[in-house]
Amino acid sequence: MTKPKKLTLALSGKGTGTGIIKGTLAFDRKDYGMNSGIPFIKIADRVEVTIDLKVKQVSGPRLVYKQ
Repeated sequence: MTKPKKLTLALSGKGTGTGIIKGTLAFDRKDYGMNSGIPFIKIADRVEVTIDLKVKQVSGPRLVYKQ
């Protein structure tokens, strides 16, 4: 099952060639048809996905950022 979700990312180091991209997305497993858990293990219904990337541009022209 698929459903669109919005993930907002924060970017630091803009225009320097290096930076950090961070964001968090939370959803309820039941909204995606994941109603049963793993046998003998309790799993929370709310799932949180965290993105934490360190980036470095190694080639090509500098990126152009939209405002």
